[in-house]
Formats: sequence, structure tokens, C-alpha cells
Amino acid sequence: MRIRTRVALWVSLAGLASSAVLSVVIFFIGMEIPREFLDQELDLYVRAVTKEMTREMKVNDGAAVQGLEKFSGLYWMRIYNEQQQPIFASELAHEIALPLRTAGASYLVPTNLPLNHFFRDEEPDEMTAFWNRVYSIPVAEKTYLVHLARPVESFVWESIEVTASVGLALLAAAVVLIAVSYLVAGRILGPIREINRLAREINENTLARRIPPAANGDEIDELAASLNQMFDRLHTSFRRQKEFVANASHELKTPITLLRLSLEETLQDERLPVEVQERLLAQERALSRMQQLVKNLLDLSRLELTERLERTTFCLHALLRLVLDEFQVLLDERRLTLHADLAGALPIQADREKIQRALINLIDNAIRYNVPGGSVTCRTFQEATRVRVTITNTGPGIDAADQVRIFDQFFRCEKSRASEHGGAGLGLTIVQRIVELHGGRLTIDSAPAGPTCLQVDLPRVPGVAPRPLNLATAARPGHGPTDRSAPP
Repeated sequence: MRIRTRVALWVSLAGLASSAVLSVVIFFIGMEIPREFLDQELDLYVRAVTKEMTREMKVNDGAAVQGLEKFSGLYWMRIYNEQQQPIFASELAHEIALPLRTAGASYLVPTNLPLNHFFRDEEPDEMTAFWNRVYSIPVAEKTYLVHLARPVESFVWESIEVTASVGLALLAAAVVLIAVSYLVAGRILGPIREINRLAREINENTLARRIPPAANGDEIDELAASLNQMFDRLHTSFRRQKEFVANASHELKTPITLLRLSLEETLQDERLPVEVQERLLAQERALSRMQQLVKNLLDLSRLELTERLERTTFCLHALLRLVLDEFQVLLDERRLTLHADLAGALPIQADREKIQRALINLIDNAIRYNVPGGSVTCRTFQEATRVRVTITNTGPGIDAADQVRIFDQFFRCEKSRASEHGGAGLGLTIVQRIVELHGGRLTIDSAPAGPTCLQVDLPRVPGVAPRPLNLATAARPGHGPTDRSAPP
């Protein structure tokens, strides 16, 4: 469960718990207020009865109930003497009997009388309840019990209605709380999502980027500052590592070159035995591979340490044609057929030297990992916003698991054939870095049974109209019937 959802749920639960407690308190207070009003009304009524009985006692010489008929209206009333014998009953008391409780506070007695019998505006199916209270009043040195009751609505139905209203209010409050807390949690966690997005975009090639603080001085700013400090340390470590590799590669160039020159000079001596010549030739080949590895490491370090490009506008077709011509001899030796679709001008703004190095690595890779009698296909396309170059070979394909790591440093799919193909697994890494420096993208399309297609997408030169895309060849980059050049 995401943090935003958890925060919204916890805030909603806390708000609902508070609302529920408040609703219960208000419910009980709301139920007590009508009872207090009824008690006060009965108190006033019994005072009037007491006053009238006192007056009647003086006027009628001890007959205290003669003038109480005027109190026989809406109220239910019975009066008992000291022997608890009834001496007066109102009209309503003759109609219905209510139990007498001499001890305790006020009490409610439900009946089967319809409420509209007493209140015309009420529904006929609603029953009446009586709010009862028993008073002990002294009159002329005697104590009388006055059982007084008033018809009211059933408190049970009223309680049900109030409970339903409270439940609906709590449900509405829950919906509002969840919605508001979810929005508030989103606002609170918004900076964290932005930090997460920026952190995902920062990789080994963009370690110089930093997360901008919001300048609020809160915990999120502290998190951004801590992450920026971590990126500073990582950036420093990566840069030191790359500088070390670049310096070490540069320092190794001279002794390796001297060793190769010495071996080549020694091999020119015709007096050397054949066995010694073979050993020296093996050492010369090993030094050649070491020299190439050092050169690749130095080139890769320079690419990683610099972001500068010497951009010029040149024709990509002409450069690709030049590179293919350089590989023509090697193509003939490997008995490989070249198919090239390079018709039309294709101007780009890029670093010519680096693009040439990338093309050399790609074509060398297509030739190196091919089968005798196979083919190498080069095609270019110009679209609205990009220039695409595809180089396809008919060699063994690459598994999907290896395609994920094909551009990693020192990774080679065919480790068992590494000595046959040579190389150190840095060629495609260098190509990817050059393409990324130009704001482009390098992708691979291959299957275990082959063929393998490497695709380079570069930004198009602004202001130059694109050539219409050949849909027949663009359906699958690197495959099509068009052959513009082939070896004799």
C-alpha cells in the first residue's frame, strides 16, 4: 500500500473516531434536553396544582379537589392522599391507566394510543408515550402524591431517527475525510514524488545533476540535501575512478608501444629459430590486443570525463560510405556481402570524429560476429525529428537475457569464442556513450537464430526537410530488398 493511501486512511480513521465520539456525546445531550424541558414543564404544572389545592383547602374547608377539574385538559393526573387512595383523576386518567412509581426519577410509559389523538398534525400510525413524574406535595399539614404525565412522541422512534441521522452524517463525514485527506496527503507527498522522479533520472552519466530544494526548511528539504550530498560523494568517486583509468591507460600506451616496436625489430632478424619466432609472434599478438584494450579504455574514459562535442554539419552518407570502403578488404576476406541503402543527402550536426568512431565500431562488430558467406546491411532513414542508421548482420543472434547487458563494459555474449573474435567488450559501450552525448539512442533487435540489427537514432538537423521514409524497409529496420552497393 502506498504511503499516500496509508496517510489518507489513518487521517480518516482518526477523524472518524473523533467524529463518532463527538456524535455520541451530542446524541446523549440531545436526548437529555427534551427530558429536562418536560420535567420543567411538569414542575410548573404541579406548582399550579399545589397552589390551587391550597386555595381550595381554605375556601371549601378541607375539600381540596373540587376546583381541579380545570386541570383535566392535556395532562394525565391522579392525586393520592396519605393512605395512597386516589382522590382525583383527570379525564385522560379515566381513559388510560399508567403505572405509579413512587420512587425514582421521571420515567416513560409507551401506550397503544395514536399520537394524533392528542396532536392533530401527527401521523395516525405513530403511537403515544407518556412522560411520568410523581410529586409529594404538602397541603394544609397533609402530604399528597401527585402522579403527573404528559403525552409525547415515542422516544424510541426519535432515538432511531437521531441515530440514523448521526449515521448518515458520519458516512458523509467519512467520504469527505477520505477525499480531503487523500488530497492533503498528495500535496504533502508531492515533493517526495518529485525527489523520487529526479533521483531515478540521475545515473552514472548524469551525476552532476542535483535535486533543487524547496527552501521550506522542513524534513523534505533535509532529505533533498542528504541525497544531494550523497550524489556529490558518488560523483567524486566516479570521477576519480574514471580519471584513474584514463591516467593508467595513458601511462600504459608508451611502454606497450615500445615493447611492440622491440618485438617487431627482433622478428626482422632472420637468424632466429622458428620456435623463437612463433613465441615472439604470440607475444606480439598479445601486445596488440593489450594495446587495443588500452586504447579503448582511454577513449571510453575521455568520453565519460567530457561532455564537449565539436559539432559540425556534414553528410552522414559520405562518412558511412568512407567507413564501408575501409572495411571492403576485410569483407572480401570474410566472404561477406555488403548491402547498403545510402541514396540521397543526409546532413547532420555532430562531432564527425566521434560519429566515425561509432560507425567503425558498429561495422567492425557486424563483421566480427558474422558467419562466412553471410551479409552486412547498412541503411539510413531521415524522419521528422531524427536520423536513423541500422546495421544488420547475419551472424548468430543474441538471447533476450544478453541483450539487456550487451552495452555493459567488458560484457561479451560468446565468452567461449572470445579468443577467436578478439575484443574486450568495450566497442558497443563506446558507441552507446557517443550516441548519448549527441542526444540519441542506441538499441538492438535480435533473436537467438539471428539476424542482429543495431539501430542508432540521432537528432535531425533543424531546418532541413526530411526525405520520405521508405515504409517497405522501415517495417523492420535492417531488412529489405534494396542493394545499392556490393563487392565485386
